Amino acid sequence: MKRKECWQACVMLALMIVMAASCKKNEDTLSGLNIFDISLPSGWMYQSYADENVLYYAWSPLRTEDDETMENDTINEDLLISREHLPTLDLDRYFTYLVEYLEIDTSYHEIYATDTVINGENAKKLIHLQTFKLPSQTIPGDSIYLQARPMKFFFFKDEYGYIVDCGMLPYTYPYYKPIFETIMSTFKFKI
Repeated sequence: MKRKECWQACVMLALMIVMAASCKKNEDTLSGLNIFDISLPSGWMYQSYADENVLYYAWSPLRTEDDETMENDTINEDLLISREHLPTLDLDRYFTYLVEYLEIDTSYHEIYATDTVINGENAKKLIHLQTFKLPSQTIPGDSIYLQARPMKFFFFKDEYGYIVDCGMLPYTYPYYKPIFETIMSTFKFKI
């Protein structure tokens, strides 16, 4: 249980650092990494990182009630690209390792997993449900629980495992899934 809370705290810390970062586009950093190309829809913001593990974070604009769900967005949907240096693994073992790690969390529930190819690169696609404990933005010391329905893409290239995590809420999933699939159709390794 402590491992789950530690993992969630690490994820939240990374997300808070990303959100605290400037919303200014940082094209110099992205081109400096020279790892991948990706295109975002109009209105999305992003931040690139020259970090070993977190490479890229993008987030959607908030929607209003004019969509088909008639619900206001309260959280930006997001895309996080990260990597790990794992020279002894391959795509199948990397995917198995990460799914086993996700399964430690009792709120994790796999919906769909499959092999796929993105711009000539073999990948794994995973859609699941999971609940995250987040610090409250309005009440110091309090927490909220956020149910998410992420869609993740796993790649393995040149001894590195890559995760492209497309974060959505269960009620925004039908709207954002095609948007994230379009974004992923533009994802291409440069290395």
